[in-house]
Amino acid sequence: MPDSAVNQLELLHALPAAATDRPPLLFVHGSYCGAWVWEERFLPAIARAGYPAYAVSLRGHGGSGGDATFASLADYIADVEAAIARLGGRCVLVGHSMGGLIAQHCLRPGHRLAGLALLSSVPPSGLAGAALHLMLATPDLWVQFGLLQSLGPSAVSDALIRRAIFADTTPAAEAARLLPRFQSESLRIAFDLAAPPPPPRPGLRFPVLVVGGSADPLIPVSALHQTAAYYRAELSVLEGAPHGLMLDPAWVEPTLERILTWLDAHHL
Repeated sequence: MPDSAVNQLELLHALPAAATDRPPLLFVHGSYCGAWVWEERFLPAIARAGYPAYAVSLRGHGGSGGDATFASLADYIADVEAAIARLGGRCVLVGHSMGGLIAQHCLRPGHRLAGLALLSSVPPSGLAGAALHLMLATPDLWVQFGLLQSLGPSAVSDALIRRAIFADTTPAAEAARLLPRFQSESLRIAFDLAAPPPPPRPGLRFPVLVVGGSADPLIPVSALHQTAAYYRAELSVLEGAPHGLMLDPAWVEPTLERILTWLDAHHL
């Protein structure tokens, strides 16, 4: 990736009050959004816990430059690898949804990753199985997601995005405040995510955590189990949690608590 493009990547951050030798956490967002999904609640909480916290916006997302219209999975992997390099190569990667699969493809020894946390993540095999589950369980949501992918957020109602991301109990005002920030996604990425090449399997060189919700319509519990088995990871299924673990007010704290407990258990 050219240096000019690397420098256009938005990298939001929140730093602890005192200097620390703890590894930074790098958060990678999913489809249709940007680093902003971590900015309000996750980054400050991680910094208060004593870890440098960063969130990258993929090309054409959030405040990053570049064009995402025909971006590939390989392009997004290159973006995250560029962000890892900017942090010095050693970090804990935290990926959500599509960002989880991108993070799985960044497990290169040269990065000296300290850990990997996958939140509501696309499994190593891709989205084909999850898409079939969505089609059978909620066919109307499956059809609407096809419109969202091909035409962008303006083609679907806010109710669709709310239903996909938030819990039924989420206050309407909170969802309405965040929904306008969602954006169009790469026209190519759906094909890349359907059946991606297998990500590298790092063995047990560093700990891996998989977290997801039982009420997530996009990533079923079976996909969480698949991911955990692939990496021999710790698995936490949050009963009743939706897809947007970092955005839904009721599920931010339980998700953060699980991540911080995991970090502490592994002395990271």
